[in-house]
Amino acid sequence: MTRLETKQNTKKRRKTQTCKVYEVKVNKSKLSKHSKKHLKSLFLEGKWLYNSILSSSDIKTYDTKIKEVSVKVQDTFETRKLSHISSQMKQTIRDRTFQNILNLNKAKKKGLKTGRLKFKSYINCIPLNQYNITYKILKASNSVKIQGLKKSVKVHGLQQIPKDAELANANLIEKGGDYYFKITAFVSKVKKNIPNKSIGIDFGCETQLTLSNGIKLKYELPVPRTLKKLDRKIMKKNRKRSNNKLKDQAKRRKLYNKLNNKKQDIKNKIVSCLVNNYKYISFQDENIRAWRAGKHGKKIQNTAIGGIISALKKKAHTPVVVNKFFPSTQLCPVCNTKNKLPVWQRTYKCSCGYTEDRDLKSAQCIETEGLQNTISTERRNTMLRDTESSVSKIFSNLENILDVSFCRKTQLHQSSHYLVEKELRSLTLYG
Repeated sequence: MTRLETKQNTKKRRKTQTCKVYEVKVNKSKLSKHSKKHLKSLFLEGKWLYNSILSSSDIKTYDTKIKEVSVKVQDTFETRKLSHISSQMKQTIRDRTFQNILNLNKAKKKGLKTGRLKFKSYINCIPLNQYNITYKILKASNSVKIQGLKKSVKVHGLQQIPKDAELANANLIEKGGDYYFKITAFVSKVKKNIPNKSIGIDFGCETQLTLSNGIKLKYELPVPRTLKKLDRKIMKKNRKRSNNKLKDQAKRRKLYNKLNNKKQDIKNKIVSCLVNNYKYISFQDENIRAWRAGKHGKKIQNTAIGGIISALKKKAHTPVVVNKFFPSTQLCPVCNTKNKLPVWQRTYKCSCGYTEDRDLKSAQCIETEGLQNTISTERRNTMLRDTESSVSKIFSNLENILDVSFCRKTQLHQSSHYLVEKELRSLTLYG
């Protein structure tokens, strides 16, 4: 079979597959001294090579078979050997650097403000471009073999990769002193039967998510005190660069990674529950920057609302984005009058006699507005519908996805549990 035929067959096969990236973690307790040194040297040599490529006159014709590079040390240049990084890794680093320059050039032609690529003091990604050559997975021993390293590396999380997955390239990543493999795989497509239902979402600072069927989700992941103390210690004036300072910086990176992983986990669980249960998801394109400027920066940082909005835009089957200037809080759904409410008033009251919870009314107005602009049907009054059955269904789904064990592990405040109201109309997630 010729090269062109294999390429065409691969293109046909990719149409029936979906691309997924799986992250597995290297078990550092099982690493030998030689393996630790090799992994550390990979990132160090990758940094030297990247800076050398960037300083060359012609990046496209840069020789990736070189064994030595010149490294700037203060005001002089020293020659360093590249004994751990393979030629294929070198080639991929060169190609990525060249592609980044092309992307900057395209952005500049569009009129966007662009800078230039800068020299790096460290890199945190080593590309492994070809499966079975630059890296190989050994599922029997739960390990990964890297090109240039004699012993395989024990990892956690290989069981999440399906048996029928077609493996492609991978990246070796250093994050907070730990090593990870991000493995790209192609899995056969699975048809999802998404119910033909709609829902509206109101985002807020007091209650993070309020759904139009009556469910409320409230959660927060504040920065712990130990991390704040570590920040102050590192940023102390006149503290010189030393090994202790570098250790503190590594600790801080590790703690921030743990915090970000918790936020990511909560975000993924909420988004997957909504996407798998509703075809039409209506929400406003909130101005997160304005919220930060309005003294809500910490609340936005501790809840990652912006990440939920961006994920819904990408993953929802039919995302219905309502204009951010739509007065969902002020508008009365019965008489269409606008009533301004102070922030502390949590119940909406209109002169026509309509009263409802402020956030719930906003979510229902967003759903009605979204359906009116999207679906060519008669305008429905979602305020008057019976939502008890839908509340119980979505609550059971959320309870399965956002499990209690996860909340106990987070320990954000004093208690780690779900507080479920008697009417099952609100779901409050405490850390």
